[in-house]
Amino acid sequence: MESGIGWAQHDSLRRRRERLIAGIYATISDSAAWSTFLRELVDLTRSRSARLLMLNAEADRVISSCKLNIDDNWHRRYVEHYVNACPWRPELRRKKPGRLYSTYLHFSCRQPDFYRTEFFNDWAGPQDIHHGVCGTIYQDTERSVQLLIQRTRDQGYYSEAETEFINGFVPHLRQSLVLASQIAAARVRDEAVARAAGRETLPFLLLNHELRPVYTSPGAEKLWSTWSGLGCVDGRLRLTDAAADDHLQKLLRQSLRAAASRRFNGAGGLVEVPGADGVRMQLLIRPIHPEVSVQGESAAHVAVYFHDPAAGALIDAGRLRRLYELSEAEIRVARAMTVTPEPAAVARHCHISLHTVRSHLKAIFLKTGTSSQAALMKLLLAGPVRRR
Repeated sequence: MESGIGWAQHDSLRRRRERLIAGIYATISDSAAWSTFLRELVDLTRSRSARLLMLNAEADRVISSCKLNIDDNWHRRYVEHYVNACPWRPELRRKKPGRLYSTYLHFSCRQPDFYRTEFFNDWAGPQDIHHGVCGTIYQDTERSVQLLIQRTRDQGYYSEAETEFINGFVPHLRQSLVLASQIAAARVRDEAVARAAGRETLPFLLLNHELRPVYTSPGAEKLWSTWSGLGCVDGRLRLTDAAADDHLQKLLRQSLRAAASRRFNGAGGLVEVPGADGVRMQLLIRPIHPEVSVQGESAAHVAVYFHDPAAGALIDAGRLRRLYELSEAEIRVARAMTVTPEPAAVARHCHISLHTVRSHLKAIFLKTGTSSQAALMKLLLAGPVRRR
């Protein structure tokens, strides 16, 4: 490759550079365009191969990647072991992100020392990889994105001028990754909202993979802000009752794990929130995982549905009768339980004695296969007898 200002201003090179930059921004809406970008980058820089690696925040584990001219088997071995055997990696973690560095010029590991490493003798050498430029082009609290370009022995090392020329693409790469991340997050959130809204008619709060609210449905914001037992600490949903809050946080974490693994069976549950005058709101917790595949964005969400007992019963008496063979008196007690779970209050609501309420509850537990009021409430509010 030529070097210096004359080379950088060459008309043909300028057009190829502009085309490459346009290709970078094409990746925002089409992740498959990364392969085209790497191919043109390798051709433009007269290189052997290139890789774009998405790693964890510590940059010691590859989450996903796009590669060019690296055999699948060699790449698998790199991901599983040699990524951390690379002699430049520890020093790269200490270098300023946002630019690439020549492995020949900008690292303390000299070329003769490099030739004695496990990385070269067992991985790079057999592929005729001798030189490279590498660097962290994007980094946030959850991931690091690195670009690596390699050359053979005959192609020679990357000079200062060549490294700076390649670094001219880094701001565009960074911007495209930021925009793609924002679009991906919006896509995941919108589909998660749609799935959460489609499952329930109740107002709800949608929490992302950090268990922070990303959407509040109509009606939920008022309940969240005015109900005495609900609060917000550090941007997260919390309950003022310590025992109820502990139960809520466990359900949220359990549901998030279920959403991430897509193993929904048994996940979620019901939390009762003490309020004024002994009235309790019910929070129905459910994992949500939209059917959208977006690289680098977690699709795991949790929906928190709000049921205000004062809004009235949402229980289908006919389904209670057909599915569980409850009597009319037992149905009245079951529906009253959704307004207030206290047996004494149910007795007053139904105009029967406390002893009769307890007798009916025993029969309801037996017929529905539940063994506690909490389990019964979950069945009533989250099961097939709920009106949708």
